[in-house]
Amino acid sequence: MSSVIHNPDTLRRLPQQTRSRQRVNQILDVAAQLLEEVGYEAISTELIAKQANISIGSLYRFFPDKDAIVHALSELYAGAMRELFAARFNPSTINYPLAILLSEAIEDFDKFYTTQPGCRVTMLRSRISAELQAVNGRVDREIVEQLDNFFALRQPHMSPQQRHLVALVSVEIAGALQLLSLAQDDSLRRQLVEQTKQVLIGYLQPLFPDRIDCSSK
Repeated sequence: MSSVIHNPDTLRRLPQQTRSRQRVNQILDVAAQLLEEVGYEAISTELIAKQANISIGSLYRFFPDKDAIVHALSELYAGAMRELFAARFNPSTINYPLAILLSEAIEDFDKFYTTQPGCRVTMLRSRISAELQAVNGRVDREIVEQLDNFFALRQPHMSPQQRHLVALVSVEIAGALQLLSLAQDDSLRRQLVEQTKQVLIGYLQPLFPDRIDCSSK
């Protein structure tokens, strides 16, 4: 959670001592669990403080309201998503069969969204929150850049303009379908995950064909 603890945009005040950092982490952990259990509308700063066994004054030292807490959680999830993406799309995987690479990456993200407490709720909340949309938009731009760089390694003869366009379209497709999937029941969600794989593989495979000497990671 260091990215949040050291980010002045997500905290009323930066925790300087270990105890303060632990308190911030405690608030965020409890808030994430409550989002998962009762949803955004039902939580409040009072409920978070009560569940965290701290005074409301202690909570307000760091967060002015529940939206600030959700924003901080969104930043946490964003950092984790960047790491997930970088673990799949990097120089060590450029020769990996593209269909498998895409399938595994999409599964990684679906697992993260649906098992990380509070993440699914926060992602769905981003549809109506400009603040959360801004966080997601920033992450998407960073992932587009990462994917663009990956494509450059896999297909160096493609023009930079086309490469960037393909990266942008890919991220937008994946993001839209993943967000749609999170609003469905588990059965339909899984169908949408599989459809996301098919769409992206069908789009990208002809542009970035596997090399004959493909090797695993």
